[in-house]
Amino acid sequence: MNQLNSTTFTPDRQRGQHLKFEDRCSIRIFNKLGYSLRKTAETIGCSASTVLNELRRGVGKRNGSRGRNPEYSAKRGQQNYEINRSRCHKPHKFDSNSEFVKWLVKQVRTHKWSLDACVGYARKHGLFAADEIPTKTLYNELWAGNLPITPLDVPEALTRNNKVHKARKNKRILGSSIDERPEASLRIECGHWEIDTVIGHKGGKESVVLTLVEKKTDYYIAIKIPVKDSL
Repeated sequence: MNQLNSTTFTPDRQRGQHLKFEDRCSIRIFNKLGYSLRKTAETIGCSASTVLNELRRGVGKRNGSRGRNPEYSAKRGQQNYEINRSRCHKPHKFDSNSEFVKWLVKQVRTHKWSLDACVGYARKHGLFAADEIPTKTLYNELWAGNLPITPLDVPEALTRNNKVHKARKNKRILGSSIDERPEASLRIECGHWEIDTVIGHKGGKESVVLTLVEKKTDYYIAIKIPVKDSL
């Protein structure tokens, strides 16, 4: 049975936020419609340089000298983005068998010190070289199970405040978020469509674009809808 989803998407991007797949679909559509880099950037809520870099990322190689110039593909752009992201992570260098970790475990178990107290004491008294003492990763390593102790051995870790992300009170919600959509199977069959209404920063006071994307083939249809005042 075909799956048909509908949502209204209003750009509300934060500075430095990476593009999502639906953003790439919008870039492809606006590029087809002849939008300038600046106009596309204003519509989806990013910089013109981000749009330009994305267009370069999502264009395939030309086959031969006589072949037609390849077009931007949102699927290709997403794939290249994920490949680049997988390569940019720094290697894990934490040594759970270092002399500092052995000393830290002893202080925690014997004297019930917190991890912060161990780090502070070791630095103050120069017990270890600076590069042997982790700065911000100890609690992450603790919860990841990479230390010879558990969070139960460090009561402070159980009550440590985690960063809480609060939703903006004045954020406009015009329908369900695209992130809340059910996954269209595994993209192994055709016939699963997604429908979006892309609205610019002016909140519907300018033309909007109705988009339809077939999940498996990435085939899309774009329909420009004029504002009510222009009808």
